[in-house]
Amino acid sequence: MNRNQLKLLFKLQESPVAPVAQLAREIGVSAPTVRSWLDELRENQVFVSVPADLHEEKIGLEIHSFLVSVRSYDAVTKLEAFCDAHPYTSYRGRIFGGRHQGLFLQFREPSDAKEYVLDALLTMKEKGIVSKIREFPNLSSWKSINTRPKLHAWNPSQMVWEFDWEQWWNNIRKEPDHHDYESRGAVQAIPIDGFDVQLLQEITKDARRKNTDIIRALGRDPYEKGLQQDVSRRIRRLEKEVVKSYRLFINWTYFDVYNTPMVIAKADKDQVEILMYHLENSVFPFGSNIRRIEGGFIWSARLPSAHLSEMVKLVWEIADSFELLMIDYKQSQMYALWAEAWNETSQSWRIGKDFCLNSPLESVIS
Repeated sequence: MNRNQLKLLFKLQESPVAPVAQLAREIGVSAPTVRSWLDELRENQVFVSVPADLHEEKIGLEIHSFLVSVRSYDAVTKLEAFCDAHPYTSYRGRIFGGRHQGLFLQFREPSDAKEYVLDALLTMKEKGIVSKIREFPNLSSWKSINTRPKLHAWNPSQMVWEFDWEQWWNNIRKEPDHHDYESRGAVQAIPIDGFDVQLLQEITKDARRKNTDIIRALGRDPYEKGLQQDVSRRIRRLEKEVVKSYRLFINWTYFDVYNTPMVIAKADKDQVEILMYHLENSVFPFGSNIRRIEGGFIWSARLPSAHLSEMVKLVWEIADSFELLMIDYKQSQMYALWAEAWNETSQSWRIGKDFCLNSPLESVIS
């Protein structure tokens, strides 16, 4: 990447679905040049896609998270096969450290479907595939905070990230005036139909596509009368009411980011709230997610090697105790929303036992 391409990547990270013409104006080059650079960056896998992050609760779904330990490498591949077959899997990542070897799992599903995930995990435990199951509070109950990577902290000349952890932490050590990290209230779901769900499926795969390409991906003719206008109207509504943000998926190995630690900590409530407030209201240059849990917090991040020890040092300072786990990001997988999980007849998400339990288990247990 030359400096101008890096500048383009900066702008794309700030505005992941910005039109080519806007990006061209902001970095001072022609639109054809920007289009060519974007194609080159995609081809070289510098960035991969721009999926939408959703307010799942607004479409009647919740995120359920589990840390699942397994007994063998063969067992982890079986558990991954289960996730690939499950209609509501959102994320899976291999995890190791301490007493844990297994997977961190997230399911984007109706609240009534969680029992089938638990039944499946317990069945795999009975079969000797799974050794331990740890469930975390769902993200609809506790507020979580995401930080996006800030590429301006990357020094391309020195090939290093410039960030002073001690200065960052000490700048805002005082307790925030207001805490908003307690249990969250119920959110009113919005009305959607099957075509909305199909569009959500496509923009959770990659939103940086023309509407005509999204229509073709759904097997429809983009020149069908009125279809492009209908899709534009629906996507605008979904962006307003369902989409939380757009995320630029960058291949972080280009920027010396190889480590994905996950900290599960026990800590005083005030310390947790100060940390969350700080991450939410100051400039933290690395991608991370933090959420409160009973008696502490879970904090995962993507960091270069030189900054991993700084994160651990900070956690050690503020926590009563903690577990440090590592996620194998090369073996992790994110999943788009699956439109086939929507029942057009009942206008609701499918929750049946065969759909949510028996069918995905067949990939693991014959």
